[in-house]
Amino acid sequence: MARLLAVSIHDLGTLGGALSQAKAVNRHGQVVGTSSDRLDRSRAFRWSAADGIADLGPTRGARSSANDINDRGEIVGGGDTSQGAFHAYLLALDTSVDLGTLGGPESEALAVSASGHVAGQSGISGPGRHAFLYEPSGRLLDLGTLGGATSVAHGVNDRADVVGVAETVAREPHAFLWTVGRMRDLGTLDGGMSVALAINGHGQVVGASGHAFLWTEARGLVDLGTLGGRTSCATDVSDTGEIVGMSQTGAVDPKGVPVTHAFFRARDGAMHDLGTLGGAHSAAAALADSGDGVVWVAGTSQDAQATTRAVLWRVCLG
Repeated sequence: MARLLAVSIHDLGTLGGALSQAKAVNRHGQVVGTSSDRLDRSRAFRWSAADGIADLGPTRGARSSANDINDRGEIVGGGDTSQGAFHAYLLALDTSVDLGTLGGPESEALAVSASGHVAGQSGISGPGRHAFLYEPSGRLLDLGTLGGATSVAHGVNDRADVVGVAETVAREPHAFLWTVGRMRDLGTLDGGMSVALAINGHGQVVGASGHAFLWTEARGLVDLGTLGGRTSCATDVSDTGEIVGMSQTGAVDPKGVPVTHAFFRARDGAMHDLGTLGGAHSAAAALADSGDGVVWVAGTSQDAQATTRAVLWRVCLG
């Protein structure tokens, strides 16, 4: 079993504004996310150790987001179009492709696999919004719902298995797994709501249902616990079984708000607190194994002035 040896945290900066948040990282340590700029616009960014933080400029409008990056450097998100809508995009080889919509005015891509499959959500011709899968061939598939009006896809793997959240007939949000044309309800831990946020190459799914969970075909939903607080959420899982997310710690900040910290769950099941930049709160959004004993973890943290900043943790395993 790999042991957690050391953790360091790095502030990725901003595009000139006060706030930034990291959404994803690949095995090369390249990070994408969203930052305010000098005009206080919300803009997509890409960060690398060599080049620092840069505005991606994936679309012509004022607003843009970057939500995922794969090991080939392909990036997905959303942005304003010249017609005033907000559309999902795929940025590959510095060429931005508008993925369109399922009939509604807006869409956003939230995940991209190593093979170039893209998942996200889009408005439809009627009420509500639906999860979609964009195939490398250019086809945009409506994944439907669990019987309700809405669904959102948050994760996709190389087999084009998709996970997310969808309304049931009773209008309850439930985690789903979509495979080969079928959407499956993964249930909940506590009878309430649930959401699936990521899936790895082995079909392991993570998300939240009051507590962070890990779902497998063999065991179903497994409660991963917390860092001592009431709630937690798992946001990503690697092919080697490491999991990241956020959890309440049991403490409260100066305003009386429950403190939430990013966590790293090792393969032995131990949940480690990744700490902060000096503020009260942090959250991990995604992870990537570099292949040389280092796991990159992207997310957000408050600094000592309680400002939210995009961060990259370097987790060394032994």
